[in-house]
Amino acid sequence: MESLKPRNVARIPWSEVERHNSKDDLWLLIDGKVYDVTSFLSLHPGGGQLVVDAAAQDSTSLFERTHGEGLRYSLRLLNQFFIGVCENATEAKPAEQEKPSPEFLQTLRSITGALHTFDEAKATGEAQGILR
Repeated sequence: MESLKPRNVARIPWSEVERHNSKDDLWLLIDGKVYDVTSFLSLHPGGGQLVVDAAAQDSTSLFERTHGEGLRYSLRLLNQFFIGVCENATEAKPAEQEKPSPEFLQTLRSITGALHTFDEAKATGEAQGILR
């Protein structure tokens, strides 16, 4: 059986990923995948600085912990910024940021949860021919 691995996907060395760590040029490593999120910084519900702080490390656990119930929606949104896979992702250190405050997490999860609900309702409406 043929492998289900994607073809023609850029393989990016960790040394390259970690160089893109500023608000003007920001890449994230999440679950072995590399995302160029530079254009998303100003739109991030929690503020762009949180995303900048997650650069130059493996942000997988931080991303999962922060997005909670809105994780599925956040992953779909993140996929727009996918640029490749990290060749040697194990060289990246896991994120060691302070744990966000409960108030912040509640607000962020409310926002991503509401976006997810809206996105699902829109998709359902489009499937039924209600929305176009």
